[in-house]
Amino acid sequence: MIIGKLDDTAEVEKLHPLFASAFQWLRANWRSVHDSGVKRVTIDADRVFANIDVAEMLSKECQRCEVHRRYIDIHVPVDGVETIGWRPVYGLENVIEPYDENLDRAFYADRPLQYFTVQPGEFAVMAPHDAHAPIIGNGTLRKICLKVLVKG
Repeated sequence: MIIGKLDDTAEVEKLHPLFASAFQWLRANWRSVHDSGVKRVTIDADRVFANIDVAEMLSKECQRCEVHRRYIDIHVPVDGVETIGWRPVYGLENVIEPYDENLDRAFYADRPLQYFTVQPGEFAVMAPHDAHAPIIGNGTLRKICLKVLVKG
């Protein structure tokens, strides 16, 4: 897990060959992409794309941990504070939905071990070893979840 500011991504961009183009797109579009009404933006074929969401936030007790294998998530709240729960993937035991290769996700009932907040203009990177429970809070949240292929 990595947390940072969108205007300070230089060091993070060195960690993956597709991060530079992903963060470049985010810096240019994170404030305005919801105005287009699209739900998904292709940035680099199936290697980098953005899911554009408007979601009702959930309580810590109601949100589930999710994991991915093929994609790294970059979560960016647009107009509100998002709380995200985290725990390492190792040790997860309580499968709710087994891994679906087509959707690249599995859900677990195991509770996060830590919670943190992400403000507009900040990001949280979740790698496949990071189980995460996003969209925790009150009200409606506009956010972007960028998906970056692990083996870019």
